[in-house]
Amino acid sequence: MSLSMSVIIPAWNACSTLRSCLDSIKRQTIPPCEILLVDDGSTDNTAAIAKEYNISLLSTGGRKGPATARNLGASAATGDVILFLDSDVIVPADLIEKIEAHFADESVWAVQTLYTPVCPAENSVSQYQNYYYYYSLNRMPNGQTATFATWCSAVRRDRFTEIGGFNIRIPEPTVEDEELGYTIVESRGVIILDKTIQVTHLASYSLTQFTSRRLRMARAQAKSGWRQVKKRLLARYINVHESGTHHSRWVVLSILLVLMTQFLILWGLLSNTLTLLIPAGALLASALVCHYSFLSRCKSDLKRNVTLSFAVLCIYDMAVLGWGIVQGSVQYMFGKKY
Repeated sequence: MSLSMSVIIPAWNACSTLRSCLDSIKRQTIPPCEILLVDDGSTDNTAAIAKEYNISLLSTGGRKGPATARNLGASAATGDVILFLDSDVIVPADLIEKIEAHFADESVWAVQTLYTPVCPAENSVSQYQNYYYYYSLNRMPNGQTATFATWCSAVRRDRFTEIGGFNIRIPEPTVEDEELGYTIVESRGVIILDKTIQVTHLASYSLTQFTSRRLRMARAQAKSGWRQVKKRLLARYINVHESGTHHSRWVVLSILLVLMTQFLILWGLLSNTLTLLIPAGALLASALVCHYSFLSRCKSDLKRNVTLSFAVLCIYDMAVLGWGIVQGSVQYMFGKKY
């Protein structure tokens, strides 16, 4: 028996990409039973665009965050399966057809997709961010995963309701989807990673936007880890045993090495001990070695020589993530747990 599928799109000031997203859904070989757009307090013409496409329009009544928006959409959905979709992606025409095939297996609770390795944005920061997420999931083995990333992912509606949906105490677009994935797996549910389903990410980031986004994400992940030390901090974020998440143990090690590098450089400059720059350089080189596979693959996957720019951005990224983790941990210690 075929399953009906509801598409839920949380949107905040999404007018620049929403039409492309909706057009790609309209081209599906198997159409969804409904498309629900949840306007999360937009101040542009996001709602007007939704009306142009004659789709269901819901409103959170103000800026509440994607967790609240997605839960609102899920509560109104009627399909057997909920397809969560970001408003800044273009999906392939056989998306629903491929996802529906996985749900023929009743043990499958959810299906996860990838970004394409190449994105339309031409600046190095956007290309790095897009490829980072592509590579992080593509490096994982085929089959089951603990990752649920809502740029494009599907879940059975009854199972979603059963585990309580997204945690609305998480106010920003950070770890609400990660935590849902971990909850599914901890509830003995199965998430299938299908690498053949790849969606195009339309977002473009300046260095300032990238930095702010990565800091926000790292703070939230630190707090998420401290809220459940055994299940998340040790099993998922430190991820020594590669537990099916996109957080690589090599990335974790690299973050630590870059933090140590910064400490040595600062210590050397303050104490006028310039010899400390030698071990600092060694630590920095070791941090880059942790990303050897990432840096060696990016040139062939992107069909252009981006290795140098990606190496610089990678070190910068690890520094930003490290300080975000420190900030989030301090905030948690002082009672700000979300």
